[in-house]
Amino acid sequence: MGLLKADSIIFLIGAGCSVDANIKTSGQMVNEIENLIKIDDVWKEYRALYYYVKSAILYADGIQEKFDNNINIERLVGVLRDLKKKERNAIYPFIGSWNEKLIELGGVGFSNIVKLDKLLSEKIVDFVTLDRNTTSRVAYYKKFYEFQKSIQFAIRVFSLNYDQCFEKAKPDGYELECGFGEDNEWLSDRYTNPDQVVAGIFLYKLHGSIDWVRDSETGILKRFDSPQKNAELIFGTEAKLQSVDPFLFNVYELRNYSLQCKMIVVIGYSFNDAHINGLLGQALMAAERKLIVVDTRDIVAEDIIKKLSLDAKFKAKIVYEKTTASDFLNNKLTKEEMEKLIPEEDQVF
Repeated sequence: MGLLKADSIIFLIGAGCSVDANIKTSGQMVNEIENLIKIDDVWKEYRALYYYVKSAILYADGIQEKFDNNINIERLVGVLRDLKKKERNAIYPFIGSWNEKLIELGGVGFSNIVKLDKLLSEKIVDFVTLDRNTTSRVAYYKKFYEFQKSIQFAIRVFSLNYDQCFEKAKPDGYELECGFGEDNEWLSDRYTNPDQVVAGIFLYKLHGSIDWVRDSETGILKRFDSPQKNAELIFGTEAKLQSVDPFLFNVYELRNYSLQCKMIVVIGYSFNDAHINGLLGQALMAAERKLIVVDTRDIVAEDIIKKLSLDAKFKAKIVYEKTTASDFLNNKLTKEEMEKLIPEEDQVF
């Protein structure tokens, strides 16, 4: 048993953290989109293109001996965005010619790919937007705020989600820092200048947010009061590694604090993002650090170790909590419970 101190604990939350708030999973999104493609006149036009791209992704997985036949909505949009670059794609000089079927279905100048990407991106915003009936379901997120007050120092939460569950659960008068000033423009100083910004929780949205929009001319990122159809969301590995803020800054902050803390609490993350896995793996290779994994699936420490490309000897650093995000936050996220898990100063793995 150790003691919680400043920056000794950080949180990483994935899609599974918002399931109890009625936010659809990636699989549910794909199912609904495929239903729209069957019955909706607007979507029907892109049926053949959609299934061609999906089958190509599954074929590529098969070559790598991955046969689960599941497709991630982020990956689908990421592939479409790579395709619509066409001649601007980095690998274009090495391509002899585009597949004939792709040219046929993609339309003139790949216009159909551009349109399908737009449809999917806007639909994802709809999927993760909280309506009046859903807002009350984010109450369990309030436990983050209660936990921070109980330990009396600021905490860092890194979110892979586009939704606003964390923000909507904020108690009145609470200082939640998301990186935006009074003019609603993003500024890294909001995180790095403690003399000017006092906050209980610093929230980093690693993949964007449905209320963010980037000005195409100035490049300035602004936050709006409501979800936006043209929201700043990023998909695909290449996009996630782009050297533009806040994404580059947020990833750097995750690396920085994961190497400082004693414990990383991971809630509802599938461990399917190679870059995030790399950062977690680096953090676990250092001494005196634990990874608390909260998930409802039947996964074991060996599976996580494999995803993080670590040796079996690091298995002792992983604590698995098989439960829902709401159950964990409501019943386990307390100062007393976390101090039972945090490594002591002289603990060696």
